[in-house]
Amino acid sequence: MIRYVVGRNLGHLTRCVANIKSFRKISDRKIEIHTFGKSPDWLRSNLTNIKIKTTRNKKLQADMDRFLKSDLIVHDWREEVKKIKEARTGTGPIIAGIYHSDISFSDKDTMLTKKFKRQIRYISQRTTDIFFHINLKSPRGIPKLDTYYVPIPLIVRKPTMKPSRVKSLLGIPENEQFILVQMGGGIGKYRYAYMREWYEKVNKLQLPYRIVIANQLNGVDYQFRHGIIRAPLFSNGSDLVNAASLVISKPGMGILTDCISTGTPLLALPADSKEREVKNMMLRDLTGSSLCLASNQLSPEDLAHRVENVLSNASRIERAFQKIPRNGAEIVAKSLKLLSGRSLKDLPDIYSEILKLTPFNVK
Repeated sequence: MIRYVVGRNLGHLTRCVANIKSFRKISDRKIEIHTFGKSPDWLRSNLTNIKIKTTRNKKLQADMDRFLKSDLIVHDWREEVKKIKEARTGTGPIIAGIYHSDISFSDKDTMLTKKFKRQIRYISQRTTDIFFHINLKSPRGIPKLDTYYVPIPLIVRKPTMKPSRVKSLLGIPENEQFILVQMGGGIGKYRYAYMREWYEKVNKLQLPYRIVIANQLNGVDYQFRHGIIRAPLFSNGSDLVNAASLVISKPGMGILTDCISTGTPLLALPADSKEREVKNMMLRDLTGSSLCLASNQLSPEDLAHRVENVLSNASRIERAFQKIPRNGAEIVAKSLKLLSGRSLKDLPDIYSEILKLTPFNVK
């Protein structure tokens, strides 16, 4: 049994679905997912014949014996797994962790981004035996970590609906463009801090395009003016992104991945945390300018001008996105097959095999 622990936000959940669907194409080994909050219903809408359990941080510890009898433990990205690693004795099970973000230090780093990168390195060592690290490009340098490090490409889900079908569901004519506004699925302390401020600006936008507000796992608590469309919660969010002409979004790896994989221009809103600041740095480095980054000083009129500017550069942005490899789910699936049922003493040899799967170099 593979036990897969995944967070409640859509970026993590989408990667989980992509990884498991890829894994089931090559293995019939059983998988049990442990997740939080309202996530199980969304996962069940995407995965069939998979046991999905609602859990809490304390329950993970209560289920310790069950976890320690697993063939493999996978997590995306749960610091609580450190308790399982600390309780493990002997040579197994192996614990694999999946996460994203640039963790190489550069002269562009702020104090906050350096803090975040140190945090990721710290958590990876406390919670994994092998760390699958999602990168846009081959990392500038390989970090010195007390865990086996595997840089992998983006983990993506391909669209499953034609844009015409998405527009039909939204009540938009097939030949009309729309701008998608997406504030993420975070709740509690992870909710985007500037959400209401930007909803108010969007509410005043004057553009010759429809505006669609993406739904969240916990719904959208804001009253929009007449004419702005509230989308349902899509089982595959890349369908909605693929149908849009442009996305305005809080910074996040999930939406960045969907935009890259579909070639949809992204206008990222200001970061409100060290993690989101790193995501905006990644987008700026990828596109070569700050064109795709908004500032809190933008008025609704400024925002409208920026939207038009990004749209006029859509071809250039798409070309930058097309250069990014996106077969991370296939690499993770093959790696899980190699790791499942194996022990820590086997890991050095398995690691050598896994490195042959990734297009990125480890030196």
